[in-house]
Order: sequence, then structure tokens, then C-alpha cells
Amino acid sequence: MTTSRLDALLGATTDLQEGVYIPRLKTDFIVKALDEDTLEKARAQATTGKDRSVDESLFNRLLIVKAVADPDLNDKALRDRYEASDAADVVKKALLPGEQSRVVQALLRLSGFVDDAKLIDEAKN
Repeated sequence: MTTSRLDALLGATTDLQEGVYIPRLKTDFIVKALDEDTLEKARAQATTGKDRSVDESLFNRLLIVKAVADPDLNDKALRDRYEASDAADVVKKALLPGEQSRVVQALLRLSGFVDDAKLIDEAKN
């Protein structure tokens, strides 16, 4: 049994993607799994103030930017259309809160967080 577990780990891929349908836009966003380093960098970017608190909304928007493979949320046309300063601002201005939540849930699920309660806690922390 140990060999098959080892083989499973050796043969595993972290290059996971899935489409997340956004009904209002009538299209899928292609979302990919994120690794721990990417999650930590997003958390660091969203950490502010003397108390080092995490801005949960910004953290979620940064996760979306890093996980959405298509469309390219860094596209200049999107920034111009939404008068956004960066890709995270595009997410804030272009996607409704429920749409953002749908994408975050998918990217966390792809990244190995499978329990809904755990998804919410991890996104907040």
C-alpha cells in the first residue's frame, strides 16, 4: 500500500483548472489551482496597518487575479473600461460580490480546500 500512495503522490499534478460559469456574463472564467507560495504572497499584499490585519476583500480579489487564467484580468482594455488602477480593482469593479465568491470558492476547491466551512475560514485568514 505504501508504494501505491507514493506512486500517487509522484504522479500527481498541481496544474488543475476548471471553468466557473458567470451567469450574468454568460461565460466561463478559467480558474487554476494556486500553490502555497502564491497564497502567502497574496496574504502579504493584503496585510495592512500596524496591527498587521488582513483586508479580506482585497485578499479575495488578489486570489482571483492570481487564479483566473482566462480572461486576463490584467488586460489594459479591462483596466481602461472600468477605470481601474490594477487587476484587483478590475475584479472589484467588474464582478459582483456573489460572482467574486463563486470564483474564490472554485479556486480554493481546486487548491485542495474541500470543506465549505474551511474554505470560508481559509479565505478570511
